[in-house]
Amino acid sequence: MSPRARKSAIILVKSTIAVALLGWVFSRVHWRSYAEDAATGGTWTVLRQERRGAAEMLLVRSGRLGGPEQWRPAAAFRPVPGGGVVREGFLASLVRINVPLAVLGSLGFGVSLLICAGRWWWLLRIQDIHISGWEAVRLTFLGQFFNAVVPGTVGGDLVKAYYGAKHTPRKAAVLLSVLVDRGVGMAGLALMATAMLAVVLAGGLERFEKVRSAAVTVAVLLPVTCLGAALLLSRRLRELLGIEKLLRRLPGWRHLESAVEAAAVYRRRLGAVAWAVPMTFASHVAFVGFIAVVGMALSVPTAWYNYYLYGPLIYTIGAVPVTPGGVGLVETLFVDYFRSPTCTPSTILVLAMLARLVPVLWGIPGAVVAVTGARPHLQQIRREMGVEPDAGPRAGVAGDGPPPQAK
Repeated sequence: MSPRARKSAIILVKSTIAVALLGWVFSRVHWRSYAEDAATGGTWTVLRQERRGAAEMLLVRSGRLGGPEQWRPAAAFRPVPGGGVVREGFLASLVRINVPLAVLGSLGFGVSLLICAGRWWWLLRIQDIHISGWEAVRLTFLGQFFNAVVPGTVGGDLVKAYYGAKHTPRKAAVLLSVLVDRGVGMAGLALMATAMLAVVLAGGLERFEKVRSAAVTVAVLLPVTCLGAALLLSRRLRELLGIEKLLRRLPGWRHLESAVEAAAVYRRRLGAVAWAVPMTFASHVAFVGFIAVVGMALSVPTAWYNYYLYGPLIYTIGAVPVTPGGVGLVETLFVDYFRSPTCTPSTILVLAMLARLVPVLWGIPGAVVAVTGARPHLQQIRREMGVEPDAGPRAGVAGDGPPPQAK
């Protein structure tokens, strides 16, 4: 199978998984408010509610796809924890949102992006690559645009690295700085979830049975995160596990070797790299805070600490390239982690959709950067950054230093 056919097959499989996951999530969602039959457990779409004498009556329609309308007493339906019998659907939750509070919460994502720009700027300085803070901000928003708008085509991180490499001949070092920046961010999410799980259990905020799934996820993610960091920074560990020998057999090993040399700089300057940790936590506090405030705007009945426990887990798992941009996977995780007897999947899906929409909107400034700057073909970006095998006289572009001169 040719590389192009293989890539198309992978995209097709990922897209199929995304559609299947979204279909499963939507199958659990009611677009209009509904009530559950006390006798059968079936659902009825609620069209109107009014009081007739001493009785509360509902105008309902059976099923989700329609049926004959009829008036039924509210007593015929299961009560909702907190009062009443009507459960909110997707549209009712969306209409009821506190817009000013949601807009205020959305600013948290912008703050998170600015902190991420500062962290990348610092990681570049450790490699003795100096760009202005403003340029770091511009390229961070550019990467956000590509991550949010065209997931799966070419990563926003790769685009950011490509434009950042215009400021230095050390392209591999710039690419590595972006990868380390992303790695530090992912490690920070895993550590935040771990810390919040410890707080929840030690403080008696929740019983272990209720957070068992989160505990299992943390138990898997934390070792994987630590192993990934160790493999990136330790050549001895890579050689011990035979990974170094495997990497040397890859077609693009020369580019990887340049990145390994750049990684040695971070290993020698771990004290400087450590300053990225508080910036990472500040970024994550702002990011998860944005989701929490939007959840408050939707009146999602969950405690604040659940956002800082489940939010990092959702986006750490969502970063696994199972579907393009985590579409379907992230929404599924939102529904699974946040659903409760007092909160319907319909309301949680609104939260998940807004959590996806806001980053797209924050990518608009990056679109301006993309339009006003040079616009190489995405294939060219991948080739020049050493992600795809290169051919011809430009083979040295992606490594550190200038391309070899013609004799």
